[in-house]
Amino acid sequence: MKLTPISLVLMLCLGAQAGNLAKEVEAILQPKKHGDLEYGVIVQSLDRGDVLYEANPDIQLIPASVNKVVTAYTALKKLRPTATFKTSVHVTGAIRDGMLLGDLFLKGGGDPSLVSERMWMLVNDLHRSGIRSISGNIVGDSSFYDLERTPETRPKYLKDQAYNAPVGALSFNFNTTTVYLRPGEKPGEPPVIFIDPQNPYIDVVNQAKTGKAGTSNSIVAMRLDYVKGVLGDTVLLRGSIPLDGKELRFYRNIVNPALYTGHMFKTFLESRGIKVTGEIVEGTVPVNARRLLEFESLPVWQVVWGMNKFSNNFVADQLMKKIGAEVWGPPGTLQKGISAVEEALEDIGVKKGVYRLVDGSGLTRETHISARQLLTVLRAAYKDFSISAEFISSLAIAGEDGSLKRRFSSTTQTDNAFLRAKTGTLDGVSSLAGYTTSADGEKLAFVILLNDKRMKYGSMIDWRDKIAEAVHRYQREKKNG
Repeated sequence: MKLTPISLVLMLCLGAQAGNLAKEVEAILQPKKHGDLEYGVIVQSLDRGDVLYEANPDIQLIPASVNKVVTAYTALKKLRPTATFKTSVHVTGAIRDGMLLGDLFLKGGGDPSLVSERMWMLVNDLHRSGIRSISGNIVGDSSFYDLERTPETRPKYLKDQAYNAPVGALSFNFNTTTVYLRPGEKPGEPPVIFIDPQNPYIDVVNQAKTGKAGTSNSIVAMRLDYVKGVLGDTVLLRGSIPLDGKELRFYRNIVNPALYTGHMFKTFLESRGIKVTGEIVEGTVPVNARRLLEFESLPVWQVVWGMNKFSNNFVADQLMKKIGAEVWGPPGTLQKGISAVEEALEDIGVKKGVYRLVDGSGLTRETHISARQLLTVLRAAYKDFSISAEFISSLAIAGEDGSLKRRFSSTTQTDNAFLRAKTGTLDGVSSLAGYTTSADGEKLAFVILLNDKRMKYGSMIDWRDKIAEAVHRYQREKKNG
């Protein structure tokens, strides 16, 4: 049947009150179809178990960040919701009159929640040990994970973007830094620069200028691709900011997680009154060292919550290496983590060898998985009492928070929190997977995967969202009598 513009409008206005979900989805996708569009869609009732709609549910497609659904499920199952990452402090020398004679070793356990406020807590714990000065070096030990910082499968053009941050067993603040920039006092002067958190690891080369009021902003911030010894990374600023311009903010990743964490640890130690004489270096904890303290991360359920709500790629791949280290032994690697994922999926009926995962984040075009396989994960998580609450609560709420905060706002004005889901977006990829309710209150799980290599980043989001709204409007036909 050929759909005219009038029939399309009528169909979308009537919704799926007669249970005609297939026609609604077709009406949304039919005008967009051409040779490069591939899609997989599946909707299943969680109350009754029947599949309400499917279109190409078994073709392997790029999921983008919807891949984090699989990572979250495996982390909660293999690690358990209350598990933690552990960062430890070790010494080999004696402590005399408050001075540590020798090096202090900071060994990472892959904690993705080690941010400024928690670093301060760690330093406070160390302060209570009685140490007031350190005669040696701060040695960062990242051996709990392998040394692959940025997976080879990530797109090379991302370079210094914060969402492409490297991973490492010893990491800090998601391995990113923030550069704030304000106009100088008069045209021609350099802008005023602030680094957050302030630290000696980041070296800012400020070649930017303050322009006349009313001129355009042309500021560019680049994190250069090399590390200068123990100094760290260089961020280069160029361009012009108008005299009356607003404060600018740039998020950039760093190159060496262990050195970055070590420098920040030293900064926090000195802020607490603990003087460090030596340098920041990388190494491993000697076998004869004694442990002074062990600092626990936020629990895994909170880590998963942050990963899914804000689609944090760094956290996802940190989790994958943690899973690999715990299941197969350290050092944690992505491949060990993927093997653990394959085990977890096989336990719920998704066979090995019929999909391809290469990381935990989905920041790649090499992962391929089907809508039906992802729906199997959603269904298993929903029905597993040991993890269901933590898994579902980690998903973004339509129109309210996370990566869906600015989506579905018109719908949620009258239908608050009608959908919880994980988003996924790359150039040529738009995906959504999660849970909603039907028009008559039936609980549903759905997966929408759209792949079209000719489409730009974000250009298929509206299609995806309209399909999700159609799923929400679905209502079973009432039988007479």
